[in-house]
Amino acid sequence: MAEVIDLQGRKGKERRIAEGRARRRAEAVASSLSCGMCPRRCAHCGQPAEFVAPPPMDAPYPFCEVCQEEYEAFRRLEKGGEPEAFWHTPQWATTWRTWLAHMQANQEFRGSPAFLKLMEEHLD
Repeated sequence: MAEVIDLQGRKGKERRIAEGRARRRAEAVASSLSCGMCPRRCAHCGQPAEFVAPPPMDAPYPFCEVCQEEYEAFRRLEKGGEPEAFWHTPQWATTWRTWLAHMQANQEFRGSPAFLKLMEEHLD
C-alpha cells in the first residue's frame, strides 16, 4: 500500500527552511554593512586603530596610522603629486578609488529605507 504524504507538514518544513535561509542572508548583509563602520577599527585594513590624535578632518573614514598615510599619499597623487613609493601605481590609485566608491555605496545603502527595514525585521 502506498504511503500517505503529509503535504501540510512538508509545506511547513519548506517554509521554515526558506525563512531560516532568508534570516541568515539578512543577518549576513546587515552585519557586513554595520561591522564595516566600527570606529575602533581601521576602515581600510580592519586592524584595531589606536588613535593618538583625532583623524584629519578630510579623512572620510577612521584609518590606522599606516592606512592614513597611504590615503594621504593617494590624495596627493590625485591632485597631481608624484608617487611616493614604487607601488603607488595607476592600479594602486584605482584600488583606492574603487574602495572609496564601495564604501560610499555601502553608506548610501545603510541610509536607505530597505536597509532600515532589514535591520528592524531580521535583527531582533
